Amino acid sequence: MSVLPQSFPHGGGIEAAAQTWHCHTSDILDVSTGLHPAGQPAWLGAWMQEHAKLAAIYPDKQGEPARSILAHDLGVSPEHVLMIAGAQAAIEIIFQAMSWQSLAIQVPCYNEPIRCAQRAGCDVLAFERGLAVPQADVLWWTSPNNPLGEKMPMPICSQRVLDESYMVFSERRTLGVLSDTIRLGSLTKTFCIPGLRLGYVVAEETVIERLSEWLPPWASSTFALHLLEKLLPEADARDQQIQDSRLCLEKLFTQYGWQYEPSQASFILAKPPHATPDFASHHILVRSFPEWPQLKGWLRFGFPHQEKDWQRLEAALCPSR
Repeated sequence: MSVLPQSFPHGGGIEAAAQTWHCHTSDILDVSTGLHPAGQPAWLGAWMQEHAKLAAIYPDKQGEPARSILAHDLGVSPEHVLMIAGAQAAIEIIFQAMSWQSLAIQVPCYNEPIRCAQRAGCDVLAFERGLAVPQADVLWWTSPNNPLGEKMPMPICSQRVLDESYMVFSERRTLGVLSDTIRLGSLTKTFCIPGLRLGYVVAEETVIERLSEWLPPWASSTFALHLLEKLLPEADARDQQIQDSRLCLEKLFTQYGWQYEPSQASFILAKPPHATPDFASHHILVRSFPEWPQLKGWLRFGFPHQEKDWQRLEAALCPSR
């Protein structure tokens, strides 16, 4: 079995970076998180001001109106949907709620399922890409994979969790309620609203009920639950923007001799041809993976949006240009 990480770092940390680099947060280009490059919708500020009264209302315990709206979009009944404060809210409690004693997970991977499983006393059985899935109570599968970005068929197991947080919405709509599978999804990445925390679970009703028992009575914010109806019509266009940005970054990597993993996510994992550039001097945050020895020298890049930010990233990718 693969060695598991002893620490669980994340991308982001823009406030800490600003202090270290003695600059303002607005001076930092953060491509470490995989958030949508276009940022939050342009209308969001005005919408929140117009709906400020929602801040004085407790969220609906059933996650309405977002639950019914998302269920309709995904082609399932509302009873199969659980609205949560980002996919992480489910990851935090899913091992206790489901009473799993062992977890199989492909590595390298997003660290939080490992941390939360270990905290719950669940035995983590890690396996490398291309190897057989170990026997376990549940298989954790992320598609597209984080941090590799690739999309692979989900192995057949008796119980599975599918993390679809980076999956395009056109595919999410085709899945429905999968037998013996708990679907987890984030809505904060596509719409770039991590500060509002919005995610979901799609599963059999009995699973939804078990997870609900472990969550607080108000599992997401009133703002987020009412915002979803306006966000969802933008999903496909935002997915297309990701695809276009991914092609642009692949061209830059090819131009400057970087090795990269083919990706279907909102980021690309890449390795420089020589020494790692000094991104700090450009005030650019990228994601490295010190917790995974097999990714030594590899970096994960999200996508800039404005032309000036693309030029800034290009200058950092090839300092001698």
